Amino acid sequence: MAGPTIPTRVMVVSNTHEHSLDGTTMPQVDVLLHTGDLTNFGELDALRDSVKMIGSIDAELKLVIAGNHDMTLDKVRRVENLSDEEYKKYHEQAMEIMTGSLAKEAGVTYFEEGTHSLTLKNGAKFSVYASPYTPGSGGWGFQYQNHEDRFNTQNQTSPGMTSIGGHTIPSGIDIIMTHGPPRSILDQVDSQSLGCPNLLRAVGRVRPLLHCFGHIHEGHGANIVTWKEDGSVKDPEPATPLETEQVNEYPYANEWLVKVGKQTLMVNASIMMNTAKGMRPNCKPFVVVVDLPKME
Repeated sequence: MAGPTIPTRVMVVSNTHEHSLDGTTMPQVDVLLHTGDLTNFGELDALRDSVKMIGSIDAELKLVIAGNHDMTLDKVRRVENLSDEEYKKYHEQAMEIMTGSLAKEAGVTYFEEGTHSLTLKNGAKFSVYASPYTPGSGGWGFQYQNHEDRFNTQNQTSPGMTSIGGHTIPSGIDIIMTHGPPRSILDQVDSQSLGCPNLLRAVGRVRPLLHCFGHIHEGHGANIVTWKEDGSVKDPEPATPLETEQVNEYPYANEWLVKVGKQTLMVNASIMMNTAKGMRPNCKPFVVVVDLPKME
């Protein structure tokens, strides 16, 4: 990215799992990014409630992707007790909630996998790559096998991997929104990294200003990653985590200075934590200031 930039306030949140955030207590931002798992199982009422909740947040753009728990937004049938025809209708209803009149009234823009260009009233013009997919198998939504690479072309991926792209991450992207983390960055559970190595390869190749995700609740936090010349990662530098003990207390925005083309601010914005009493919203959305390209 070259040329003039403009500071832009961005709120990042993920894995709300039907928890209702109180938009009246949150700071105003230019852009809200929700990186999936709005619901527990993708029920239509839960999707409706999530859209209304996001609509209560004061942001000019409210950009949302699905996660593996938002199963009915996946066009591939994931619900065993429905026939293909029944599921098709259910999926269409789910998509109508995320893209129809309710979403428009709430100011919500739902992103399917791919690249999107956006502008803001402050003069920022920027690109977003979005993907709800995570590695895994079973009955959850938006999954791919460990040997499959969604994010790189065949000549960009590692040996033994099969590129299943078509929506591979192109160069020049300012913000990447994925549901899952890249390997080794804010992705650990019990000292085991569960992120995707192919996603890490792609992000290291593209080097966006911001990569935000969720999925791994225990990985909540933020790092500034400095890239080596070959696209691999130097030791991540911990950024100041924006979190407090009490729910619905939101900090002022932090402005992290990211070196364009050399560093990426990584944010795992999962608000839910697994506790002895089940999942609890123990963490806060992140509010950051990002220098986005300015329209000339």
